[in-house]
Amino acid sequence: MRYPTGVFALCFLAWGASGVAHEAPHAGAKHTAAPVPNVPKASRQAVLPARKDGLWEVLVRSDDLVLKRAGRGTPQPVTVRQCTSAAVEPIMLMSIVPGQEDCHERKVLRRGKGAEAGHDIITVCYVHDNRVDTQMRLLGDLQSTYHGSFEAKFPKTPLHNTGRMVFEGRWLGDCAAGQRPGDMLLPNGVTVNVVDDHRRAQNADHSGHKH
Repeated sequence: MRYPTGVFALCFLAWGASGVAHEAPHAGAKHTAAPVPNVPKASRQAVLPARKDGLWEVLVRSDDLVLKRAGRGTPQPVTVRQCTSAAVEPIMLMSIVPGQEDCHERKVLRRGKGAEAGHDIITVCYVHDNRVDTQMRLLGDLQSTYHGSFEAKFPKTPLHNTGRMVFEGRWLGDCAAGQRPGDMLLPNGVTVNVVDDHRRAQNADHSGHKH
């Protein structure tokens, strides 16, 4: 499987390893409630922190020091808007990180105090037969703002390692009319539903791939 590079392509990979973008129904259409995500058994013991319900704006950009040393160009920042709820937040929180659909290990460690209080999140996931090792540092109250960084490494395809990515999130209020939990508005104006894409990717991986 070929992985795209650059922040913009990286985010599309994160939003659906199956490569299928699901356009959300138009405003005014009837929506069904998003189902509770199918969280891998190994990760149920590691409860992820959760943001406040509603609409979040998240900026993701590259800390380009690693990329410059590798002679790669600096990707452009990407801003998305995410509609989340308690039921879908375990998927939505990690949706800016590539390759999180089929995770077999997840550790969540509390760190720091005061302004430095937060969480370290470590995952071992797979995109088909390709392992993805991720480390995320998450800081902030998750009620109005938060920030942090992550790095994803692909041992079989190291050219697709992300380097250090940084992100900032801010709460905008309630989700917009017509949005449902799991919807994410991309920079090109297309809305995808991360929960739907996550489920499709899991079904594809479980149908014939072994780790």
